[in-house]
Amino acid sequence: MNSDAQNHSGCDYCGLPLATSQSESDGPRYCCFGCRVASAIANESGEEGHNRWTLTRLGLAIFFTMNVMVFTLALWSWDVYESDVALSSQSASALFELFRYLSLLLSSIVVLMLGGPLLENAYENLRHRVVTTDLLIVLGVVAAMLYSLVSLFTGGAHTYFEVACMVLVGVTLGRWLEATGKLKTTNALRSLKKLLPTEARVVEPKADDNFQSLHEALVPLDSVEIDQLVRVLPGERIATDGRIRRGQAAIDEQIVTGESLPAIKEPGDEVFAGTLNLDGDLLVTVTAPAREGALLRIVDAVTKAAVAKGHLQLAADRITSWFVPAVIVLSLVAFVAHWGANDLGSGLMVALAILLIACPCALGIATPLAIWAAMGRASEVGVLFRHGDAIQQLAGAKAICFDKTGTLTTGSTIVDRFVADADTSREELLRISLALASSSTHGLSTAIRKYTFDSVDRAAISYPEHTETRPGRGIVATLDHSTGPIYLGSLALMEENGLERHGAIREAIVDICQDGKPLACIGWDGSVRGVFAFRECLRDETQAALDSLRKTGYYVAVLTGDYAARAAALEHTLGIDIETELLPEEKLAAIRQLRAKFGAVVMVGDGINDAPALAKADVGIAMGCGADVSRDAADVCLLGNNLQQVGWSIELAKRTTTTIRQNLFWAFAYNSIGIVLAGVGWLNPIWAAVAMVGSSLFVISNSLRLPGLGEFEQKESERTERNNSVTSVSSRSNVRERSSAPSTS
Repeated sequence: MNSDAQNHSGCDYCGLPLATSQSESDGPRYCCFGCRVASAIANESGEEGHNRWTLTRLGLAIFFTMNVMVFTLALWSWDVYESDVALSSQSASALFELFRYLSLLLSSIVVLMLGGPLLENAYENLRHRVVTTDLLIVLGVVAAMLYSLVSLFTGGAHTYFEVACMVLVGVTLGRWLEATGKLKTTNALRSLKKLLPTEARVVEPKADDNFQSLHEALVPLDSVEIDQLVRVLPGERIATDGRIRRGQAAIDEQIVTGESLPAIKEPGDEVFAGTLNLDGDLLVTVTAPAREGALLRIVDAVTKAAVAKGHLQLAADRITSWFVPAVIVLSLVAFVAHWGANDLGSGLMVALAILLIACPCALGIATPLAIWAAMGRASEVGVLFRHGDAIQQLAGAKAICFDKTGTLTTGSTIVDRFVADADTSREELLRISLALASSSTHGLSTAIRKYTFDSVDRAAISYPEHTETRPGRGIVATLDHSTGPIYLGSLALMEENGLERHGAIREAIVDICQDGKPLACIGWDGSVRGVFAFRECLRDETQAALDSLRKTGYYVAVLTGDYAARAAALEHTLGIDIETELLPEEKLAAIRQLRAKFGAVVMVGDGINDAPALAKADVGIAMGCGADVSRDAADVCLLGNNLQQVGWSIELAKRTTTTIRQNLFWAFAYNSIGIVLAGVGWLNPIWAAVAMVGSSLFVISNSLRLPGLGEFEQKESERTERNNSVTSVSSRSNVRERSSAPSTS
């Protein structure tokens, strides 16, 4: 991966953004104390669950803490029984002193095992001039230990070793669970990275096309260089971006393009790292470094989006920056007040309770954990948010605008109507049309081929002996020497060559022109013999997706540069407002008007010719990004072309924003109430530590509900095709017939 991506890589354990900027020379970087602990105790394999040493360390700390609590229960008997009863004998007095020293010994072990990462994290942040919540916990634990030491060596009545131990165990356990929760939110991205093979099969030669004898060697993926040849066998994932040099195959590209059908790839076609070779033996010329392929560019885009903090997270960070010093001051004031009113021990316990209950751990993770969980879930279904604010902006949108061509439609054209002259055989017209259209790659010729291919006897077709393409007009061809030229193309081509229109043909052309539909005529011997009317093909899910958005309460419109007559039929079909004949600057004006009327506006387009409108809208959604996730004009990139992803993304954004607000409300309410209870002396430090853990767990569990959001409905045809994925050369031929128009008979 490129250096820019590394600079934004975030925490080395969970992948979330760092709380402070740390240089590469600092070694491992962690976003919180929990991740530092989790990484330290799960160091052996570096993955989830990997932590015998972690569990051993935490388990030992809990065991020693339980013993300290038992000793403390005995020591508390001073407060239950009279001193002369409890210490009626010299042996009893010695036993009590032994318990105090054993508490010191065991608590010191707990502090050494669990306090080290906490102190290290607090120091690391202080070194970067950042005061964090870890400092509050360090101050509390150090205060409890120092007071207990002084009390032990001066003959004082009370020690608080158990408080220091319970605080460290509770905080460490809570932060460990918090770090584990963060790790779950990054699993989607980590699973994408795992799709890349660790090795590639590099072959020679690489400079010529003599593939009769290949020398093949497995090398580490990072050693593969641009322009080298790699071999990919059936069932293997492609290691790097490249172009096919030899072979053909059906490639499953769903993780990159979002398309459920396998793509047929031949020599010269581009392939992407991480995609699956279903059935071919391929030689691929490497076109990008191993760590800069399409798959890792997707991971990089999501990672950068998480690092870019949204306005809610920035607000929480600002509050935390002044909240921690304020809590320290408040705890000092409470310490002095309760010391004066009661005793030193009482003041220490109140101050420690305030430090612990006020620790805004939940506040710190309320926004980033929800954002990261949402982005991880979105990446699983092919939706990439380019920054965290895009989620919050999308949740507040009121109007949604769509481009037409390539967005609501597939971008391809089909024959809508064919009218034949009364004096000419319809079969003959279709057969001749197929013969001429087979010599052209024009979009309308492709539509004619698809329309006529199964309607004629292809064995009876006579293909042209000579064809001439007239740019912008059509095709002129000669079938044999006994007939004159045959014309297939526009009205202008017919008029230029003196072909007249009569009867049904004239009426059909008038109707088609009034509807604003494209047309193509075929004729010879001075007359137009047939006319094709065309229309754009709507995506299968277009109607359902738009209806769902309208029912949800959004204003839905289409902004297009098409003619008004052509868009009128579409407006009637879809039942939504369509603004037509718009130049790019007029689309921008339309978006401004909708924003003034409804509020935040979403623009959905194909991400190329709609770039100005995508940039102007409050949220721009680019469809069909595929391997190109660098479309800077869009706030959201859809890897596929399923319009239902738009509604799904909005639903995810709403749930995420609601979750963030719930987290922030809980964090503020918890801290406010807890500080009041601790300040009046109603909250023991141990219970404060437990409450702090509970607060963080609420935020974690609330955020981790987001990955449970169901997926949008996949089209039945796509599910069927995917279940019958290509697994052999013969099935590849079938896919070819379905996925590409035939060019010859």
